[in-house]
Amino acid sequence: MPFEVAEGTTANLDFTLTADGAAVNLSGGTVTILLKDKDGATVDTTGDVSVITASEGKVRYAPDSTDLVASVTPHRARFKFVDSGGLISYFPSKEADPWTIRPV
Repeated sequence: MPFEVAEGTTANLDFTLTADGAAVNLSGGTVTILLKDKDGATVDTTGDVSVITASEGKVRYAPDSTDLVASVTPHRARFKFVDSGGLISYFPSKEADPWTIRPV
């Protein structure tokens, strides 16, 4: 789903991971965000995602001050979930969501 945010945002951004319209139970797993700029360059988001409420699929992305840059927008984002058994799922599972970073 399209998402817009102001350049330089460092406030927490909360999301709910869903599959077929239902929240995904994230208990026992880890979540990361895969974020790429308009040129396909990977934005370093290491350590920026945490699970807020595992049973409700709620995650938090805490961007660093240099993560969201308007000059290299649009971005593409998807979350990667690795369950306790090592199985990997992506949200969305199809094309990554478009993110537009707006200049301040």
